[in-house]
Amino acid sequence: MSDSFSDLCERSIGIGAREQVLLLRAGDVPYVGASVNVAGQERLNFGSCSYLGLEVRDELKQGVIAAVQKYGTQFPFAKPQLECALYGELESALERMTGGRVVIASSATLTHVAAIPALISTRDAVVMDRLAHASLYTATTLLKSVPVHIVPHNRMQVLAEKVAELSKTHERVWYIMDGVYSMSGDFAPIEAVAKLLAEFPKLHVYADDAHCTSWLGKHGRGFTLQELPDKQRVVVTLSLNKAFSAGGAALVFHSEELRSRTRYAGAALMFSGPMQPPMLGAAVASAKLHLTDEFARLQVKLLERIGVVHALAARHGVKLATSDKTPIAFIPCGPDRAMYALFHALARRGFFVAPAVFPAVPQDRAGLRLTVSLHNSAEDTERLMAVLGEELHAIPEIVEHQKQYEVIGATAPQRPVAHKA
Repeated sequence: MSDSFSDLCERSIGIGAREQVLLLRAGDVPYVGASVNVAGQERLNFGSCSYLGLEVRDELKQGVIAAVQKYGTQFPFAKPQLECALYGELESALERMTGGRVVIASSATLTHVAAIPALISTRDAVVMDRLAHASLYTATTLLKSVPVHIVPHNRMQVLAEKVAELSKTHERVWYIMDGVYSMSGDFAPIEAVAKLLAEFPKLHVYADDAHCTSWLGKHGRGFTLQELPDKQRVVVTLSLNKAFSAGGAALVFHSEELRSRTRYAGAALMFSGPMQPPMLGAAVASAKLHLTDEFARLQVKLLERIGVVHALAARHGVKLATSDKTPIAFIPCGPDRAMYALFHALARRGFFVAPAVFPAVPQDRAGLRLTVSLHNSAEDTERLMAVLGEELHAIPEIVEHQKQYEVIGATAPQRPVAHKA
């Protein structure tokens, strides 16, 4: 009998833990952002998803303190019955950020689990990009009697043909995608998506923009909301974690009908616990920062650092999974054991990067996810890329795997997409 998905996950994560690559625990020392303590060793931090470094800013810390002092550590009421006052303040700020109508949830995964079954009916069909986030796959398993079709990553001709076919027999066709793909780091081909929305009136888009919230778009509204001209049939999830540096998530709609349906029919939203005052306070403070002129300058600064990483990768012979300029620089390694070897080589030289194995990536397609943030100095970045060039070329399995690896990306606008407030 073949192994189940759960068996494969247990084996993959279990081996990673035994190899001291996964399920590590940070040391009990102050966290400053530029470095992280792992197993008693201070390592330069190139594994953070807080791309703008907001989690250590005083504005957010003070937002937490003020919220706890005013509302306590939790607001102990069922969310459908009574919400903390900070929900209204956060919702208003997020709507200014995004130009849409907002529903707040306590995590991005919970958002998908609530919204996808509420939005998609038995008269609809779903098409999903093969590299869409694992939490989106989890949410689609909750759909009853709805066909779910997986299409090759960013293959827009295949997608167009499938949408045309399904439009003949279904009321709506939902395309589920990431704005920036969390492992490969490439953009969705947004101009092609816009053309499909114009061509097929039954097409709707559900986009997970968790990894492009904050660092992209006007006021940090992300890639999809910034680049799609017509958003009436588009639903976007933004993470209030990661670069936003608080907690929770926001669903953004430009249709009041879809917003109301999700808010009232999304069972996981109605019956799960709310965001609690500490993270609501941090989120309100972060949202206010997003609306300032300073925030646009932070975005531009990060875009410059991303460009430097790609230039250094080319100089030192470090092959990245995509040519798209995002904060996610994925280094394909191939077999898990090859990735383990590179991870430990970098650790010995004082660097922390994020390992990726199944189920985050396909089997035997392991890699290291190097993330770029404003915590990283130019000197530390130069050192890392030089060390990477040395260490990965010392591991024959990685060299051989990278010869066969096809770089993806270059499908999205390559101009800077940060905007002045």
